[in-house]
Amino acid sequence: MKFLSSCALLLLVLTFAARAVGKDNSSAAELGSFVTLKQSDGREFRAFVAGPADAKAAVLVVHDYFGISDATQQSVKHLGTLGYCSVAVDLYGGKSATSHEEAVKLMKSLDGKATDKILQAGLDYLKRPGRKVAIIGFSMGALESLNANLNDPEAVSATVMIYGLGFDKIDTKRLERLKSPVLAIAGGEDTGTTWVLVEDFLGSFL
Repeated sequence: MKFLSSCALLLLVLTFAARAVGKDNSSAAELGSFVTLKQSDGREFRAFVAGPADAKAAVLVVHDYFGISDATQQSVKHLGTLGYCSVAVDLYGGKSATSHEEAVKLMKSLDGKATDKILQAGLDYLKRPGRKVAIIGFSMGALESLNANLNDPEAVSATVMIYGLGFDKIDTKRLERLKSPVLAIAGGEDTGTTWVLVEDFLGSFL
């Protein structure tokens, strides 16, 4: 309980700080648009970006199994209006799904190493001296948000996993690399993510 409370408090403080930034620089906030970013090896990928470029806090958004849908874009835009520099990286190479079957097919087509490189590039894009960076992942993106944290723990100030999957597949030994709070959110009646798996996952931190 203390773990979840500290995470919630941290996110609340960051939100208030971001709102203050948004009020001072509302004219500078970007409405949201697709841009092309580059990985360390020079390969390009698509991302959806919103919010002031000079924000003191930033958020990397990891989309759900549908891809960068309208809902994902709205999430990024909303974070931008709060004052965050926000970016959703496209893990599907420009594709998106409109049905559960299509989404599952796209999700299963992901390559772990390629995904890690895109997520790292997203973090690199947001890094600035003195800037705090958080990661929020939805559904499929929840586990990927944790992976992004574990691959570059020094760059991440907080991670939020919303209705995530695959808690039972996490290598708990890797959690020793964490340098910042992790908040896991799941529904009590959600058939995809049970509280037992979430509790076991949180127990790994104790």
